[in-house]
Amino acid sequence: MKRALAVLAGFLMAGLAVPTPAADAVGLAECLISGTIRFTPSAQDPHRGAWDIDPAVIQCQGMFNFVSSPRQGNGVGETFNPQGQAFRGFGDYQTVPSSDGGCLHELGAGTVDYYLRTVNQDIHMKEQNTFLLAGAGTFTTPTLYGSFQIPLHESSCMTGPPTTALFLAEVTMVRTTGIWK
Repeated sequence: MKRALAVLAGFLMAGLAVPTPAADAVGLAECLISGTIRFTPSAQDPHRGAWDIDPAVIQCQGMFNFVSSPRQGNGVGETFNPQGQAFRGFGDYQTVPSSDGGCLHELGAGTVDYYLRTVNQDIHMKEQNTFLLAGAGTFTTPTLYGSFQIPLHESSCMTGPPTTALFLAEVTMVRTTGIWK
């Protein structure tokens, strides 16, 4: 009997020493992102440079986790707090030639760093992203998929050097990890 208890205690102690995987969520939400985007060309090559989005806010409506229980105990799922949270991003871009009257098409990649608040928790997300900009653009991370615009830029596409402008994105947040992974 003592040997069985010692083995059981050993397994329990080993469980404390082994790191556990992070909790995942299965959810779907519609999100709006708004803020300031800056394009800063490189001194060596005006067709390449850095971009950053800051300050900005992300606001989501939907479920972060369908399989979670809300703190209040009523209903199913972990919904988003409707209040906007901090969002920022940074990375590199390059312009590519186009045949549409001098519009600059920009390809970019980088990192977005944002916070979300649900009824149960505060979530910090840091993801790689890519974008394509030609007047309006596509915006993609592992969980955010959608489009963005820079509406306060002169004309419908960027025809001059990159600048500071308003950034508006409509994205869908899709979380597919968790019990179905």
